[in-house]
Amino acid sequence: MKRIAQILTITLVFALASCGSDTSEVGVLKEKMHDSVSVPVKKVVSDTTLQPTVEIVLRATGEEVKDMVFDQDTLEVDKDSLVKLTLINEGTDLNAIHNFVVVTEGMSEAVAKIGAEIGPPGNYIPDSKHVLAATPLALPGQTIAHEFKAPPPGVYDFVCTYPDHWQKMHGKFIVK
Repeated sequence: MKRIAQILTITLVFALASCGSDTSEVGVLKEKMHDSVSVPVKKVVSDTTLQPTVEIVLRATGEEVKDMVFDQDTLEVDKDSLVKLTLINEGTDLNAIHNFVVVTEGMSEAVAKIGAEIGPPGNYIPDSKHVLAATPLALPGQTIAHEFKAPPPGVYDFVCTYPDHWQKMHGKFIVK
């Protein structure tokens, strides 16, 4: 009787350990990617009650790095506005991971290269005075909504800082 109880206990332990476990390569990669979006992104907390609001929908398309682009290369907002950005990642490939980062004009490449060195723990976003706003990473098929206050009037760049995406996934962010 004691022997049967031990066998049942061992069987139960193995059964519970195997429940819900996805040990496939895709499951492991998805779990790793899920971990990478847990790093907080800087948020600007301010009173937005009377601020004009600008809603932008930006799509990231393409499956291979050479084909990945944002569907718009110029975004315009009014000064002092609250920007409500929706980043839609239409990619399905595991390499189709994107973010949206507003940077000082001319700094896209430098910020993206430093971001690549930082890697997933920092969402590929450097802690830099040149980074003015940034979304968390959008995994394949995911939509990210992010709000930020428009920087002062001027011309800025926006870029995806996921490794090697900056070359095709960039544009101008204009504040009037």
